[in-house]
Order: sequence, then structure tokens, then C-alpha cells
Amino acid sequence: MPVWIERLNKNLESIALEVVTMDIQDIPSLGNILNGLGEMEEDSISINEPAFSELIQAIKGYLEKIILKETVDVTPLEEGIDTLQTIYRHVVNQDKYQGDTSQALEKLGFKDAEIGKEEGQENESAAEIDEAEKEKTKCTNDNSSEEDREILSGFVMESIENLDTIEVNLMDLEQDPNDTESINSIFRSFHTIKGVSGFLNLVRINKLAHGAENLLDKVRSGEIAVQETIVDIILESTDLLKKLIQGVQTGLEKGTALDIGLDIAPLINRIDKIQTLADQLGEKRIGEILIHKGEISPDDLETGLDKQKEEPDKKIGQILVQEKRTGPEQVVSALRDQKKFGSRKMDLQVKVDTKKLDDLVDLTGELVIAQSMLRHNQVLLSAKDQRLAHNLGQLNQITSNLQATAMSMRMVPIKSTFQKMVRLVRDLAKNSGKEVQLKMSGEDTEIDRNVVDELYEPMVHMIRNSVDHGIETPEERKKEGKNQTGEIHLRAYHQGGKIIVEISDDGKGLDKDRIIAKAKTNQLITDEGKLTDSEIYNMIFQPGFSTAKQVSDVSGRGVGMDVVKKGIEKLRGRVEINTSPGKGSIFIISLPLTLAIIEGMQVRVGEDRYIIPALAILEAFRPNKDQYYTVEGKGEMILSRRNLLPLVRLDRIFDVKGDSVHPCDGLVVAVEYENQQMGLLLDELLGKEEVVIKNLGDALSDIKGIAGGAIMGDGRVGLILDMAGIWDVVKNS
Repeated sequence: MPVWIERLNKNLESIALEVVTMDIQDIPSLGNILNGLGEMEEDSISINEPAFSELIQAIKGYLEKIILKETVDVTPLEEGIDTLQTIYRHVVNQDKYQGDTSQALEKLGFKDAEIGKEEGQENESAAEIDEAEKEKTKCTNDNSSEEDREILSGFVMESIENLDTIEVNLMDLEQDPNDTESINSIFRSFHTIKGVSGFLNLVRINKLAHGAENLLDKVRSGEIAVQETIVDIILESTDLLKKLIQGVQTGLEKGTALDIGLDIAPLINRIDKIQTLADQLGEKRIGEILIHKGEISPDDLETGLDKQKEEPDKKIGQILVQEKRTGPEQVVSALRDQKKFGSRKMDLQVKVDTKKLDDLVDLTGELVIAQSMLRHNQVLLSAKDQRLAHNLGQLNQITSNLQATAMSMRMVPIKSTFQKMVRLVRDLAKNSGKEVQLKMSGEDTEIDRNVVDELYEPMVHMIRNSVDHGIETPEERKKEGKNQTGEIHLRAYHQGGKIIVEISDDGKGLDKDRIIAKAKTNQLITDEGKLTDSEIYNMIFQPGFSTAKQVSDVSGRGVGMDVVKKGIEKLRGRVEINTSPGKGSIFIISLPLTLAIIEGMQVRVGEDRYIIPALAILEAFRPNKDQYYTVEGKGEMILSRRNLLPLVRLDRIFDVKGDSVHPCDGLVVAVEYENQQMGLLLDELLGKEEVVIKNLGDALSDIKGIAGGAIMGDGRVGLILDMAGIWDVVKNS
């Protein structure tokens, strides 16, 4: 059975299943049907059945009406597909179809004038987009219905996701040119954008996606080898498509033209030139496959190629068969091997608006608070009803499970953020003339979606610094006896209720002497002898601090690392530096798994409640007189684990009346922040528990030492302490 018959059958069965199970609100699903119909239309050329092609045209036109919300009746669509299957069975049985398709065509609203419309559009080259068509594509939203806007908005969102997928898989493909899964994923993404944009009349997007798709088809068939030029042109196509799609989004928001008029012709022409060359490359590859399978010898291929010079219109496979060098079955088998590709199994997923997801988490948090208040209700606590106690216990278990499930829904793998760095490293290395390879591990480590979004910018700055400051040029690395290709490694893992992200490089490490000199120039220090190595290296996080000898496009302006520190502190995280001269540096970012819930120790100072984050606590103790000191110029100190720590009286910081005047009358909790330790004086420990973080609002956002609030089990508000803010108060007091 010919290959095109098998492909036609596969597409027809897939479309029939999609139509039976489809949701008319699911734009990607409708796009898949359109793509399948497009492939069937190409294969239908081989069928001598005009009715078959007419039905495909009619079904595509009717599907467009469904997409544009002009109809919700899918019955004509189902009947049309059923008729297609009937015609197909006749074709397979080599029996002329005698049925009447006029009724099916009429229900689908088919008009003869529409035949060949799309084919004519696809065969036009980019250079032939005339002024009339340009005007046609510059549509506005003046007459757009709300349904049209929703369809376009859905297209924009899906397309941006597809383009991100393309970039990620392109980087994988460049590392492993034989990765068929990556090729297929890229191809499918362009195919989807092409299919949907065509029916939304977004002509430029459609043409560019179609050109890139054709190029990828040559790549996956083996006719074009994956090399830097191919990756570059696909990346350029991705970047240009992003601009065009963002133009659609801007047009939707402002009610202006959806087509921003970017010139795609030069890029389309470059793609066309590569594809023209691909035919020769593809034929040579067929010969190589036949040699590899032992069907022909290298001399047979050489003779065939010489013969092809005399008859350039003939394919190399035809010539080899004619010359009796091999049989037609062997050539067909080689062609199938060339076309062969795998498919990636996709998990069934449901896309949810992130606003709805955040609302669910917030409501779950409110339920947890209400359940906690119920659990602490004195009336219920004094009740002796066993059934009530059982029901309350069951409610507590269900609430805990619901909370865990809601939080897990907001957890996403850090992989997407990591993989965005691959493109960044590639571009930075290319611009700086360095050779840099990015390695990743722990990409499946899950983290709160909101944390992932905020982590992107700090990681960009740190990667830029590693490439610009850390990794040496190939010549320098060769002199140092290193591999000419530098290495940056991203790692992620869970540790102690936090997520740890490490960014390491095998470059030259931080220059301690240069940092000290710069710090003195900026009047940040006067005597480096009093500073530890860690404190010296942490100077690079100061605003305006840069040791770059010259300003470049990448770094050297003194902005970047201070942004890193502020961004990570905003996430209640911390960053540490380990470096070895000549061997490289490691930046270790420690972050909470979620921004919605915190595990902490509830404490009392006077009549007020506070929550100390559990991860900051070193120990809690009631000091004796031998542990309390006053040091001139430093104030009160407390001895903890043989270290003198500054004593912080929370009642004085927050201007409340505490029970304890002398430290020996109260309790001290030793806490740590950025390798700095201090002792917090309080009146009572009330217990450890998880609390839902509440924002205190703009009016209270600037209070030093407070990170947020939480509603406790008795209905009162507890304030969550911010160790960074308290440390600032201690330093400045």
C-alpha cells in the first residue's frame, strides 16, 4: 500500500476521533483538525476523486465558522467526515465512488468559488505580497465581536507557549542533532501556529510559520543537517513571529491594527534558498542510507550520481533502480527510514487561568484559618460528644489534604526557567567570542509558580556575570591548561524545606584583591583585615559595585548583582558565594518552596503575637546571668553556643510593653540571617505551626522587621518577623 494511502487513513481516523470528542471552545484541538485536513488535502491530489477534495474544502470552511463562533452545530461536520471515510473505502478497494455529495456539501455551506483559495494563498512567495494584500492583513478591532477577541487572545497565548517550546527544543537539538523528539516538537509547534493563523487571516504569521515548518520538514526527513546556520534561521523566525504575535496582542488591547507591518520577505527568501539546496542534500542522504543498509556499494552510488548529472530531472533512487543497482522495495524502505520519527507521549492536562488558581489557593487558606479557629473554639473543646470530636478530626484531615493539593497545583518544575538560560548562554557566548556550554540537573524540581516568575531576572543577571566575568576566553583557558569550552552548571534540589538553586562555573573565580580595592574606592570599607572572605565577596551585591575593567553590552555598569540580592530577598530567600581562584565560583540561592504558607514558631511579646520563620531559628533557651553581657560600643550581648550575639529586644523595636525587663526573666531565640546571628528576647513560646501569609497592605508595607501577617487559631493577628529588616535595625541602632 502506498505511503500516502497509509498517511491519509491515519489522518482521517485521527480527525474523525477529534470531531467526535471535540469541544468547540478548544482552539488548539480545532487547530489540530485543520492541520490534519491540510495534510489530507495534499495527499488527495493522488486520488482521482474530485468529490473528496471538495469535501475537504467544505469541511475546512465549516470549521472556520465554528472557530469564529458563527455556528455551534457540529452535525454537518460529522456527516462530512463520515462521507469522506466512505469515499476513502472506495479508493482503497479501487472502486469508483458513485454517491452524491451535494447534500453534505450544502449542509457545510460549500461554495465553488472557495475552491483553491487556500492553495493559491500558500503557493504565493513572500516577495509577491502586494499592496492590496498588505492592506487586507492590517485589520483592526473596530468590528470585532467579543467572541472574535477571545479567539484571538487564545491564539496569542497558545502561540507564545509554542514559541517558548520551540526555543527550548532548538537548544536541545543543537546539542544533539539526532534528537528526533525535539525536531518533531518544533515542527508541531510551527504547524499549529500556521494552521490557526491561516484561519484567523493573520497572513504574515501564517506565511512565516509555513516557511519555517517546511524547513523543519526537510530537517526531520534528513535532507538538511542540523547545523548552526539552520538553528540561527529558526531562532530568527521565532523572534520575528514573537514580534508579530505581540503586535496582535497590542492590537487587541488598544483596538488598533493586528498586523504591525513587519517585513518578512527577506527571511522567507533565505528559508527558500536553503530549501532549494536541500533537494540535493536529501538525495545524497538516501544514497548513504542504502550504503549503510548494505543495499548498494559506494561505487554504485558514485556511478548513479554521475548518471544523474546527465539526467538531472531524475531522482537518485530512480536511477539506481533503472541501473539494476538495487530494487524499488529497497529504495522505498530507505525513504521510509529517512522519514521515520518518534512521538512524545504527552500527559493529559487541563489549562487553568492563573487568577483562578491563585483564588483557589487563597480560599483554601481561608478554609485552613476557619478550621483552625474552629479547632481552638472553647465551646467545642469543652464538649464531650465523641461524634463531634470525630467529625472535627475528619474535617481537619480533609482541610489538610485540600491545602496540600491546592498548593501542589501551584507547583511547577523549574525546568522552563532553566531552559530559557540555554538561549541566553548561547547568545552571550557568541557575542563575547567565548565558548561556553550550559549543563543542567534537577530540572524537574518543583517550586511555587510565583517564585519561578520572580527568579527569572536574578538568574539572568547571574548567568550574564558568569559568562562575562567568570569564563575566560578560549586562549586564556588554553594557557591555564583548561578545556577551551567553559562550563556553567545549573542545579536545583530540595533541602530542609527549601529549594536550592546553584549556579556554578569553571572560570577564574572572584578576584578578592580587586573587590577590596573597589570597595575602598567606593568607601565601603577602610580595614579589610576585620572582614571575613564571605563578607568581602558579598561586597559585589552592593549597588553600583562593579569590578569590570570596561563597560560592555553584557555588564560593567554596576547594576545587576544588587538586583539579584534584592530580588531574592523579596522572595524571602538568600544567596551565598563560594569561590576558588582559578577554578570558578558557585552562587547558592536558597528559596522557600512557596510564598503562600510559612512554617514558624509562634511567640508572645507582651500581649502581641509574632511568628519567627522556623528555618531562621538556631535554638531557644532561658539565659542565666553568666550568659548576659554588656559590651562597650555594641550594647547588650548574649552567649549562645560559645558565641556572643547581639541581643535584640523585640518590645523596644515594635514599641510594645513586654513582661521581661532582664533577659534572665524571659526567653531568647537565637536566629541566623546571611551568616549573621542575633538573639531575640521575648516572653513566651506558644508553639510551632504552619500559617497562611497575609499581605498587610501598602500602608504597613514599609515597617522594618515585618514580612506579613497571619490569622491565628483564636482569630487574632500574628505578625511574621522579617530577619533582614530586624538585622538592618540592629546595624543602624
